[in-house]
Amino acid sequence: MTVGICIIAHAPLASALKTCAMHIYSMTGDTAAERIEAYDVPSTVDTEAGLIEVQQRTRRLLEESHEGVLVFTDILGATPANIAHRLLDDPRICVISGANLPAIIAALNAPADAPVSQVMTLAEAAARAGLSSQSGRSDNA
Repeated sequence: MTVGICIIAHAPLASALKTCAMHIYSMTGDTAAERIEAYDVPSTVDTEAGLIEVQQRTRRLLEESHEGVLVFTDILGATPANIAHRLLDDPRICVISGANLPAIIAALNAPADAPVSQVMTLAEAAARAGLSSQSGRSDNA
């Protein structure tokens, strides 16, 4: 059993992150990224309708023999995260807000028998490790 992955983000970011993951995985022939559920939250979304849509997607992932679902959202406090956090009544669901591509790849690479809480920890660590800052010459140089 593996952990299912659902991305909920402002349109078109959820689909774009899934497409990027599929691009990376296509080079190895692995189809794991194709199973990601992506919900692009439109700017005009009715929160209740969005919640129903996401509940259907996470339920589908749980029915596919996934022992849990890791939900990624783009920004804490925004509509996608608010929808995702309403899923937390189910102990098989964990949410990471502020997700990036390294986090999603780490989740896809997690051991198949890892519980959702461990996959969440691995993904969060990868998200933080994937951040880097550099700067060129200063204006005073």
